[in-house]
Amino acid sequence: MNKVSDFLTVRNLTLQYKTGAYRVTAVNEVSFSCDSGERLILLGPSGCGKSTILKAIGGFILPHSGEIMLNGKQLTKPAPDRAVVFQEFDQLLPWKTALGNVIFAIRNTRAISRKAAEEEAAAHLQRVGLGALGHRYPHELSGGQKQRVAIARCLALRAEVILMDEPFASLDALTRQQMQEKLLGLWSEARFTLVFVTHSIDEALILGSRIVTLSPHPGRVIEEIKVRHCDDLARRHPEYAALKGRIESILFKDQLEYVI
Repeated sequence: MNKVSDFLTVRNLTLQYKTGAYRVTAVNEVSFSCDSGERLILLGPSGCGKSTILKAIGGFILPHSGEIMLNGKQLTKPAPDRAVVFQEFDQLLPWKTALGNVIFAIRNTRAISRKAAEEEAAAHLQRVGLGALGHRYPHELSGGQKQRVAIARCLALRAEVILMDEPFASLDALTRQQMQEKLLGLWSEARFTLVFVTHSIDEALILGSRIVTLSPHPGRVIEEIKVRHCDDLARRHPEYAALKGRIESILFKDQLEYVI
């Protein structure tokens, strides 16, 4: 593991779940750290425990052993200092408009007037490019638009950490690229700490400043890789291809060892 961060630290984390009479280990002795303002990617094949780790950081799952620390405090339950964007599009309240969803998040976590909350919510929707669609209900929005509302809601919570569980996986290729660019733009403005789950190497290289590669089930850390920001030009650079090849070899080699 890299140096221990004073911000977010996952130390010797083992996560288990029950299935019938058996207890299954989803994640085994995982350790990594994340500095404030970093874009940390959890990358690995399906079933390696990426989402389970994210849920544990969110406080939705308690560790079987090990610990998760944020700013020196152990995390044991959900709190407003961590906001989550899930992969599913149905995470919004269907009976509230896009604006109403963001207002609800603000007023549910802070003592603030309705008018002030409405103004702040409108500003966040504007930031994600949905300023003109605040009156629409979730069923009137596309998948990408719903995810943008969910991101606006996270920003409105003023969370220290934004956790994203493959939020763009179900989008078409063009919308996915647009959402990646929008997310990087929002990060450049607010410099929030991002923990992002994906099984796409390209997405990891585009969005991450550091990538934690995980093995197949049960998940364990294989290697951590520092990444420079990859804009459109950098993606065509030989260094990008070389780094992608290195990550592929890490994951492929580990999967072969797992199968053998």
